[in-house]
Amino acid sequence: MKDIIGTLREIHHKYRLKNSDVSGHTKSAQRITKEWQKSIEGDLIRVEVVVSTSNHEKIDAVDFSTSTAYELKVSGKNAHHEFYKDISKVLTYNEYKPTKRITKLVFISEQSGIDSLKKRLDPKYCQLLRRVHKLDIELVPI
Repeated sequence: MKDIIGTLREIHHKYRLKNSDVSGHTKSAQRITKEWQKSIEGDLIRVEVVVSTSNHEKIDAVDFSTSTAYELKVSGKNAHHEFYKDISKVLTYNEYKPTKRITKLVFISEQSGIDSLKKRLDPKYCQLLRRVHKLDIELVPI
């Protein structure tokens, strides 16, 4: 995981814009995501992993050697919206792939997004995910 996060931090530092309009920030976020995915993809790490055949949802990256999904929200703004959507994607994926279950979701965002999410995230919800769905959550700042 260290290489996956470390690589992302380098790419984020290189391409994240400090001052720009919405369009510029969107392009920057897309570039960061694509560069990161390209640099980590390999035999055991797959990117844009399809969740199911009945929707177009994809998981940013999955390390199949550790059964860990990585989801990136470059901007810290409204990270909670993306976070809950990402949990749904992992749970749905697990329903379709019971022999390749994801057991950990690493949600990555800027520090402000992680801080906001930590304040909102109910501990009982995390316990429920762990107990019922065998899914652990880790929040990681870029």
